[in-house]
Amino acid sequence: MGTEKEGQWDQSVADAYSRLECLILEPTTEADLFSRLIRVYLEEEEVRIRQKLKRKSSQRISRVMHERVGEFLSGQLTGLSFQVIDGLLFMKKDEQLVGALKCIPDLGSYDTPSWNATLARFAKQYQKRFKLAPEKLLFVICSLAKSLDAAHAKALTGIDVWCGAALTTPAYRDALQVYVNKYVEVMDALPQPMHQVYFLSADVHPNALACQLLRGEKASLPDRWLRPSVSDLIQLLQTKL
Repeated sequence: MGTEKEGQWDQSVADAYSRLECLILEPTTEADLFSRLIRVYLEEEEVRIRQKLKRKSSQRISRVMHERVGEFLSGQLTGLSFQVIDGLLFMKKDEQLVGALKCIPDLGSYDTPSWNATLARFAKQYQKRFKLAPEKLLFVICSLAKSLDAAHAKALTGIDVWCGAALTTPAYRDALQVYVNKYVEVMDALPQPMHQVYFLSADVHPNALACQLLRGEKASLPDRWLRPSVSDLIQLLQTKL
């Protein structure tokens, strides 16, 4: 990268971080965590450019993402210790395992037929790898971008849309929340899915927003968060302290 281009890149990165800070109009628990996840992708793009890599490292993103989630939760909860091992955040109190959290950027990136199948695969994988009981697993889904199936939504709730992405439009906000609730309720991948699966954004992906910020494009944080969300997760963890 030439000196002039390096200067332009450095400025675009600095502008991206500055704009990210300005996006948090209402400091909420969800906005705080989501902005931290965006920062993970900004930092990874810096690494990619400076090391002249063809693509971002998904392994590094996963590791740093879980570290940042641990830092975030440690600021919300006292009495818990956090450790990241192989893309999983272990939470302990007095050396006793409270739970293990998997942060998933989006559910559309996995070669599985459904959300339930994706979570079942993770549950089986971690049970084998760590002898981790399924009831100890917690999931945070960052975005439902590329994760919504119109046919399944209609079969489960009667909501009739032309494509899954339409469910994230303002007109279908309440319908989407109904769909999410019913989908999680009927999951059999986890013993208590309503207390084990949490969400952030319906349509905004932290990686996509990071790219918009770097390109200087118009960007905004989600103005509504799906439920159950991170605030609900924190309340659950507080009951275990």
